[in-house]
Parts: sequence; C-alpha cells; structure tokens
Amino acid sequence: MSTSTVFRTLTLSCHRILHPCYKVEMLKSLWSPNFSFVRTYASAGPARRTGDDKIPFRVVRLVHPETGKLEPPTRLSDVLESVDLKAFRVELVTEDPEPIVKIVDRRDSYQKWKEQKKAFRKSAKAGEQKEIQITWGVDDGDLKHKITKARAELEKGYRVDIVISPRKGQKLPKPDEMAARVSEIASMLLDIAKEWKARDVQKTTAVMSFQKTPS
Repeated sequence: MSTSTVFRTLTLSCHRILHPCYKVEMLKSLWSPNFSFVRTYASAGPARRTGDDKIPFRVVRLVHPETGKLEPPTRLSDVLESVDLKAFRVELVTEDPEPIVKIVDRRDSYQKWKEQKKAFRKSAKAGEQKEIQITWGVDDGDLKHKITKARAELEKGYRVDIVISPRKGQKLPKPDEMAARVSEIASMLLDIAKEWKARDVQKTTAVMSFQKTPS
C-alpha cells in the first residue's frame, strides 16, 4: 500500500471516529516530516538491544572482541557471516554518531537482560502501594484473611497501608482498645515488614504503612 493510500485511509477514519479537535492534530502529525508509521507500546522495562539481522543498518563499525577498538566500516552482512549466531549475538551498541556493534555471548546477553528486567520490576513495585481495609470489629477469620493478603503483597515488593476504620453503625472502641488493636495487627506483620513512616492515628481511624524488610 502506498503512503498516499495510507494517508487517505487514515484521513477518512479520522473524520469518522474522532472529535473535530483531534482531527486537526492528527492530520498535522501526518504531514510532519518526522511522522513514521511505527506502533508504540507502553514501557514494560528495559528493552533488549537490537541484534543480528534486526539491526537497521547496512554498514556498521565493529568493536573488536579482544582489543576493544573500533574496526573500519564493514557491511553488517559480512559481520553476521563471520559469527556463529547459535552461540553469539551481534548487538547494536549505539547509532549516534554512527552505528556501532559488538559481539556478545548469546546466553550471557539474554541472562543480563532478564536480570535488568527483574531489577526494573522490583524498583517499580517499591514505589507502589496497596491498601488493606480492616474494621475495628473485624472477626478473627476475616482478620487472618486480610493479614495473609497484606503479607502476599509485601512479599511481591509492594508497600502496604493497613487502614483501620469503623463500620457504619458499629460502636467505636475506646482509645485504649483502639491502641491495643493497632499493636495487635502490627505484630502480625513485623516478622517480614517494618513501618516506614509514622502511624496516622485519628479519632476514628488508624493507618499503618509497611514495607518489606530486606531478607
């Protein structure tokens, strides 16, 4: 399909389904010299380096495996033919100011990428919080279920807020009873987590914020 045909198709679709204020912006982007028909995705962690025949350059410069120095410009096809691609991988290191590639152990490269993704997910979760709601008059069975859920979220790397509040129509416990309940619930998590900020205790509610302690 030619570019002009694609443009006409997208223009017609734009008029049919988009609000007028979005039509103008979309058409502007289509006319932009930087427009590219490339699908984009939300980031799911560090992308693996482009490698082998997916490298979008015909001529590249290779980092010599032993000296670390740059070789003269070489056709990518020649580099790929010289490498055992079952055991090794040609990776694009950078493309600015010129495409530079290096030869890496295929298994080591994959393992390093997996570790980077794992570290990314762990750091992303560390900043996310989950909330567990508990009432002052919670029965033992429900409390056990809520604590089990909180522990599971902590084990995954999330921070967890335990929010204790009254149920509608439920008699509010006395201050000393509330304090005892808060301590009791906290003790159920302190073997795997710690409170990372001060408790927020109000007249009718209490909030405790936990994060998993390092193993």
